[in-house]
Amino acid sequence: MIGAGIAGASVAAALTRAGLHCGLVLEREPLPGTHASGRNAAIARQLERHPALLRLTVAGVRRLAGTCFEGRPVLHRTGGVYLGQGDTASASELVAGLHAHGVPAEILLPLEAWRRFPFLQGFAFRYAIFCPTDGIVDIHALLIGLLAEARQGGFEVITECTVGSLLLEGSRVAGVRTARGEVRTQLVVDASGAWAGRLGREASPLPLQPLRRHLFVGEPGGSSGPMPRGAPFVWDLDAGYYVRPESGGLLMCPCDEAEHPPGVPAPDPAAAELLADKILNYSPGLGDVVLHRSWACLRTFAPDRLPTIGWDADIPGLFHVSGLGGYGITTSLAAGDLAAALIDGAAAGEMDASAFSPRRAEVVKGR
Repeated sequence: MIGAGIAGASVAAALTRAGLHCGLVLEREPLPGTHASGRNAAIARQLERHPALLRLTVAGVRRLAGTCFEGRPVLHRTGGVYLGQGDTASASELVAGLHAHGVPAEILLPLEAWRRFPFLQGFAFRYAIFCPTDGIVDIHALLIGLLAEARQGGFEVITECTVGSLLLEGSRVAGVRTARGEVRTQLVVDASGAWAGRLGREASPLPLQPLRRHLFVGEPGGSSGPMPRGAPFVWDLDAGYYVRPESGGLLMCPCDEAEHPPGVPAPDPAAAELLADKILNYSPGLGDVVLHRSWACLRTFAPDRLPTIGWDADIPGLFHVSGLGGYGITTSLAAGDLAAALIDGAAAGEMDASAFSPRRAEVVKGR
């Protein structure tokens, strides 16, 4: 297993449940979860339009809701409020999709939304979608719990171990070369986040693109009250920003995207200007928020913005769990279960595994 973030940890834990009780998780950093897994907004969001992705997000949230580690639930169901600036036609389609999977959701016009959630009076919108089963994930508890489960099942987690290249016998996986020497194995799972899709494919990497995004933490000024602790996160689908309570203040994101090489991205001051512009135009009630800190993270996508989960098209023994983009936390447990099933040769259940396959047209064309 290459990568000890949420994706790698989830697959390793799922493999032990499937009966594979011997393996290595190799992590390039001193601590697991250093990159995307530890630098995101921890939002579990089910609202998606693509049928296969919707099925994966719904399954992911259900698995998160049923998961506790050391008595700590990993999902806090605060609910999610999605704002729209246009008519409700597209909203009706989104809500119908959730209902088809048994997920409660409703469309609220402004007067009803303000009655239910008074803090929304500081936001400009034409309608809101409320999904009460969305929420916030305790990422630390989830990651530590999954790695503990993997260790208990027979996996060893080795940090500060960068994988340099894939060992092949003919075209088949035979192991990996690392900074600590060679590891012989017949199965390699590439769950390396922003670095994914290159191992063994240096001449024709998978078309996975890391994109930089910024997060900000601030506190409301004197004239605006904070969102109540435990309030739903608010995500404007049209304007492209979101905000949620965070330690008595607010966590805010302008939903910016810029291509960036793998690594720890430095913050771009332009992102703060973009956030300010969106806040002033679409949530003037937060116009006096004072920003205290910010950071940037990378989210990695395939061209069609669907996760890439499945066997490599050209290298037997190489399996990909990558391109999870902004869905990594939401889908983590479901993606781990799907990957373990495919590796074990079991049925994918209700999942449309072909939609995520590295062999799908969008990925093949990208190569």
